[in-house]
Amino acid sequence: MLKNGIYSAQARGMTGFVTAKLEISNNKITFVNLDLSTKTPQYGQKAKGKIENEILAKQSANIDAGAGATFTSNGVKEAVKDALKKAEK
Repeated sequence: MLKNGIYSAQARGMTGFVTAKLEISNNKITFVNLDLSTKTPQYGQKAKGKIENEILAKQSANIDAGAGATFTSNGVKEAVKDALKKAEK
């Protein structure tokens, strides 16, 4: 069970940190905002919307690494996992 609220966490990507901010409502992830500003525009930042949508669709940190954005995806996975741990009851 997840507590309602907004939770965020940070993890290291290839060129800096990524931040995941999740909104939890009724035991579901209802909003995802990723800060990938330290990532390269052509790879990490380009994948932002796709990764956010995948987290919402899967309701999980278990996302597929995007081509060219493997380190970014791995950082996002860790940040999302940490944010979800904070939301656990």
